Parts: sequence; structure tokens; C-alpha cells
Amino acid sequence: MAFSAAGAVWGHFRPVLTGHEVDGGGYAVETLADIEFGSFVWFVLLTGLGGVLLALGAYLRGARQRGLGMLLWVGVAALASAVAFYYAGSLTATHLPSEPGETVQWTPPMQPDIGWAAAPFMAMFAYWSAAFISADVDWEDDAPDAPGEVSAEPSEP
Repeated sequence: MAFSAAGAVWGHFRPVLTGHEVDGGGYAVETLADIEFGSFVWFVLLTGLGGVLLALGAYLRGARQRGLGMLLWVGVAALASAVAFYYAGSLTATHLPSEPGETVQWTPPMQPDIGWAAAPFMAMFAYWSAAFISADVDWEDDAPDAPGEVSAEPSEP
């Protein structure tokens, strides 16, 4: 839910292209930067940061579930969150008007391609890093109690 809301805000603030009508028909686009690349960079940064926050939250709250399964779950959840972020942002981005006037503004579509990997990678790396630097006591305190030691010597009747 938080990723969708953040994506909607991101889509609303994505840079736009502006076109001015020319005499021969059509529009001349004025741009000084690669707008798609700027959108891509912000997508990667924001979803990567969101993935880190997701992973640290899962690590801190899920003490009993720490392990490989949770590491993989964090990666899958971060990927799903990045997808929600992208589609919510695409819905709120400025689209071509149905009846253009002298000036039109729109946000060109952006393809994340390799950017899809940013959130899962950052989430899994953050989770693994937190597990790596944690003390052994953090793992022992949360582990289920082990059965008592069993003696190999027979007990006397």
C-alpha cells in the first residue's frame, strides 16, 4: 500500500515533455534533458530505498522467522512492491490530452527493464547485512528452546 501511494506521488511529479504547435501541423518538442532517464533514475532510487525499509522492518519485526525463507520473501515482496509503485505512478503521470491545443504536456512512458531488480536486490542485501552484523545472541534469544542434553549413560534404577 505504501509503495502504491509513493508511486502515485512519483508519477505526479515525473518530468513532462512540452510541445508547441507548429505551422505545418504537428508539435515541436522542447527538451534539454533525457526525461525517460530521469524517471528511470528516480524509480530505481525510490524503489531501492523502499526495499531497504521493507527489509529492515521485516528483520526487526520478524525475529522468530529470520533465515533464508524470510530473505527470499523480502525479495519477492520488494519486487511486487516495485511493480505496484510503477503502475500507480503510470496512472498518475500526465498523459497526452485527447484534444491538444497550442501547447501540450505529457510524460513519456518509461520502461524500467533492469530497474526492476533494484528493489529486490537492495531489500535482500539490507536483510542479509542486518543478519550478518547481528550478534549471535540476537539469534539465540529468538530461537525455540532446544531439548535438554541427553546423557549416553544409562540411568540407575
